Amino acid sequence: MTFQNEQQALAAAADFITKSAANLFYTTKYIYALSENRFYSCDIQDIFKVFLNNITNADALKVFRLRIDGPECSAVNSPAYNHVLALMVYSLVIRLPALKNVKICGEYLSSRQIKALMDELIAKGAENYDNIIPETPEETETLVKKGKMLPPYSADWYKTFLYRNTPELAEISNRSVFLQGAADLLFPMFYVCLETQLVRLLEESAAKSSVR
Repeated sequence: MTFQNEQQALAAAADFITKSAANLFYTTKYIYALSENRFYSCDIQDIFKVFLNNITNADALKVFRLRIDGPECSAVNSPAYNHVLALMVYSLVIRLPALKNVKICGEYLSSRQIKALMDELIAKGAENYDNIIPETPEETETLVKKGKMLPPYSADWYKTFLYRNTPELAEISNRSVFLQGAADLLFPMFYVCLETQLVRLLEESAAKSSVR
């Protein structure tokens, strides 16, 4: 695929993915904070809407005035839970080979360009901590070559992480069930938004090349 400045275009794509993952990470904290509020101070649908309307704006959820840094949210502010962010980015990295089948301004990203984007994200901190995520980029590439659809993006790996590393979030309680149930709904919706916006971002970068 042709870009006026390929390095800049891929760096912008990596930055978008990283920011989106970081916002998803913070959104899980807001959902957990909401679960502590007595009978809730806002509707979780509103949290979904605000987040999904701008998946890179981590400050948008501050409008709900939910505290995510207090003792009632200590479980999602622990050193263990911080690994979720690196895992979120990695969970997106392994799906990037699927971009090879997406036509962008009449062209396709090359394997080299996708690899460069993946390497950029790894350099930014994407990590499969404790091998929580069983899928690999190679498996995605195999599915793409066979013309098969990727399974939907899900919160399965996230819940596995909670079970293994955060006892408070793994136990059966109103708060943990609320968080995990919300993640089951939110993660696939987030990915649809991310994929659409990532393609749009790459289209904009490619369009700049065509008008030189």
